[in-house]
Amino acid sequence: MTANSLAKMFTLILLGMAWAVSLVVPTLAMQGIHPSEPHKEKDVLVQSQGFNELQDELAQRITEAPPRRMQAPGLAGAMGGASLRVFANAPQEVLLPMPQWTDGQVPIGYFMTCTPNDAVADYRLHRSEQGNAMLKIRLAGKKQEVRLTWSAIVLVSPHIKGVEQHSLEPYRQPSKCVQADADEITKLAAHLWPASGQASDFAARLQQHIRGMKRIHPPRSLDALSILKSGENGICTANANLAAALMRAKGIPCRTLAVIPPIAQRLEMHRIVAYFDKDRWQLFDPSSLHADIPCQPWQNLILHQTTFEDEQAAMKRRMGVMLGCPYGQEIEMLSSGVSLFGQDFYWTLAKPLAEFNSTPALASLAVQAWEQFLATGQLTPGQRQARSAQSAAALAECLRK
Repeated sequence: MTANSLAKMFTLILLGMAWAVSLVVPTLAMQGIHPSEPHKEKDVLVQSQGFNELQDELAQRITEAPPRRMQAPGLAGAMGGASLRVFANAPQEVLLPMPQWTDGQVPIGYFMTCTPNDAVADYRLHRSEQGNAMLKIRLAGKKQEVRLTWSAIVLVSPHIKGVEQHSLEPYRQPSKCVQADADEITKLAAHLWPASGQASDFAARLQQHIRGMKRIHPPRSLDALSILKSGENGICTANANLAAALMRAKGIPCRTLAVIPPIAQRLEMHRIVAYFDKDRWQLFDPSSLHADIPCQPWQNLILHQTTFEDEQAAMKRRMGVMLGCPYGQEIEMLSSGVSLFGQDFYWTLAKPLAEFNSTPALASLAVQAWEQFLATGQLTPGQRQARSAQSAAALAECLRK
């Protein structure tokens, strides 16, 4: 079987398993309590006037773009949505992951709409102390069904550097969903460790091992140890937890990431890992959607970089999320009067819009614009127009406005 055939096969598995698992999640989560937010920071009100038209225009451009994989730096379009049911006559809050500014990528613009139009009281940018930016949505206090839709344009470039990383030490430690010290994990890590002693060769062996796992019984949780005992290899969240645990068992810092691959396929979300080697974070996909080690920056749009605290919250029951899924990788219900509903309860899609080589100067302009948005909640006129840029020069012209 060729690498392309394997990738296609695992794409279908990931889509199917994400759909199947998520259908039972709301029922399971309703039996427990969701945790409070791990991080408390000042939120910034988003100036969303005009977002409806801009969101519709960008979503149309993404929809009409050719269905292909991104293969080089440039602009990617991402979109997604969630279907919510409010069953309390009181304001409710949810937290939604959004494209991140990190090594290799920075968002240019981000737009959100809701149906009905008056269902949302306000949108706020929420930044954790570890650097993740998320959108906090305050729903009006009315019993109703609400559909949220968002779209974003992201510049992918090797010239983009993210915010300074915190200590690597937490990403060497076992956590509630990444049990790097469990006997089964340490024994398997020792068995798979390559003679070369290279982290990249170890990652390749982890990929191969996960591809070859056979299900023994259905998983009850997505944590590393549970999925290893289950043998299930069709759930990307669990595969990422397992790969992170095996990496940490050999002393290699590793964290999981929630991403959208710009491959023109609609899915719930995808999870990969980043391990620290040769003075930088290297990305690889334990589920083999992308076989490259490390992955190229344009192969994944990062929506959440999981922290150690996010992992610790993974084994607490929360609305809409299966046990073992780290905090912040899915939509999070911050109040008890709202839930997901329907088959189209949470979805994402990403496509390449324009491929071109950028410059350090363009990367700097893009980062400055996004920093300003995170600080003020207001997009510049150029950020609002950037969706039509087809070249580095055109994008730079927009961002100078």
